[in-house]
Amino acid sequence: MGSFPLWRQKMLANVISETCLKMEIYLLLATKPFSHIFPFVETSFLSALYPTPLLINPMESSTSLLSTSQDTSSTHTNQLSVASHRLSQTLNGLAHVGNRNRSSSVNASAAAPIVVAPSTASASESAPTSLLIEFDGGSHVIVRPNRTIRGTVVLNATERLYATRIRIKFRAEEIATVKIMEGSGDGRGERLHQLTTTFFETDFKLWGNDISAFSQSTWSEIDIGQHKYAFALKFPNVNYPPSLEDPKGFCVRYVWTAQVDGPGLQSGLRSKEYLTPLRPIIVAPVSQEWVYKTTLFKERKSTPLAEVQAKLPKQTFCPDEPFSMQLNIGLIASDYKVVSISYKLRKHHEGKMLVQKGMAFREYIRQVVTGTATATSEGNQYTSIINFDVPTRLVSPSFASRHTRVHYDLQFTVLYECGQFFKSNQYAEFTIPIAIANLPYDQLLRIPDLTAIKDYRQSKECPLFFDATLDEPPQATGLPSELIGPLTAALASPPATSPPSYFSLPSLPPQFEIQKERQERTVYTTRVLKGDHSVDLGDPVVLAGVMDEDW
Repeated sequence: MGSFPLWRQKMLANVISETCLKMEIYLLLATKPFSHIFPFVETSFLSALYPTPLLINPMESSTSLLSTSQDTSSTHTNQLSVASHRLSQTLNGLAHVGNRNRSSSVNASAAAPIVVAPSTASASESAPTSLLIEFDGGSHVIVRPNRTIRGTVVLNATERLYATRIRIKFRAEEIATVKIMEGSGDGRGERLHQLTTTFFETDFKLWGNDISAFSQSTWSEIDIGQHKYAFALKFPNVNYPPSLEDPKGFCVRYVWTAQVDGPGLQSGLRSKEYLTPLRPIIVAPVSQEWVYKTTLFKERKSTPLAEVQAKLPKQTFCPDEPFSMQLNIGLIASDYKVVSISYKLRKHHEGKMLVQKGMAFREYIRQVVTGTATATSEGNQYTSIINFDVPTRLVSPSFASRHTRVHYDLQFTVLYECGQFFKSNQYAEFTIPIAIANLPYDQLLRIPDLTAIKDYRQSKECPLFFDATLDEPPQATGLPSELIGPLTAALASPPATSPPSYFSLPSLPPQFEIQKERQERTVYTTRVLKGDHSVDLGDPVVLAGVMDEDW
């Protein structure tokens, strides 16, 4: 080995030292039981390190390897001492690992809370302070006229807070947004127009100090922890537009938020917006059978093709009600025959907004029910019976507001086969209008004060928060604003035959105060869309010159 390079000799020495280390362990295992040598190590652990014994005599192998060179022998002596030291370190490490594993396995149940508890505490401390709203009934809350909504505002404070008050707010808004191409030449571009109409906005103090018009409000400290504040709201006996999100750019929303007012008029914590659906109560009229009649023409609208009569049991239907009608088709052309009849119950979402050019109009049609019908024939007369159940999902009452409208129709497609030798197919379409309510007429008396429901455009009543410990809000003592003017004039002006100082009143008595009323407001915003492709509203149909906002 003297002729070997130095790097090769060092590599060979390392191989010899590792081999000797394993040999020493095998020799010990051959002379004594395993449990006597390693009382602290499991058998499977060391067996995994040295799975099979050497096939040669370890002593002869080590002797033949060490007798090749004197230099190598001296080098190996040092390496052997290092290997022995490494063996003792390895055994000590095995002992340390074995004792640690054994202690951890024995005391696993006692050590788990010590590790988990601090991590849980640190996670809760690092979590931000949150403000939540929980409704009684969970996600199934539906706002209706004359209904009480209850819930809880939950404040999870992970740090000390200073606040003036905690409030809950409720508002209703209708948003109309359209994208119009305006201008000409180089200045031509898309402009976004948006109208936000707030029907009402009300709030209620759950904790803290009241707002004063002549004095600053003080603030208090809120300790770390979870704090809950119950609330209750009485919705007026008024029909507002139903919640909707179609067509694109138009929506009606009923939004709840909770807010912590900071000290000294500073901004505080605000919760996310919670949307609850609203469904007005619309009663179906008395059932009355009616007949729909129309004439179907060929493609060019010049030659009549068939006479259609549809007999319906009533004009307005409710969800979960069976729908049944009889369809009669009388063919005028002798070489035509009806092949198939298909129908669709369609829900029309329409939105409109008045812009400078005229009326911008958008429509989205949703297919609620689809199906086919079979027809029986007697000569040129075809008869078909249409039966299906009106679903509850995606079906809301027919309603119209300032910017949105929801209505329904039943579209029929009739496929014909014409010709004697060379047959071809043609089709014709017609629609039957129907209305949707959510309360049948025979259940009119089940809803208290149903006949007293008002339309939101003829009422100024506002939703009222009240003390959650009460079943119903206290009776309102105020007067409507339309009565205040005549009443003030009557009380402030004395009769001509009476002493002026006796009947003259500088202000109204407390019992004649104005009751809380809603204040409707509209905000208009616009901006130019230059390179902004994030707004995907589509192009509306602009009816130029049409300025009438009525449907």
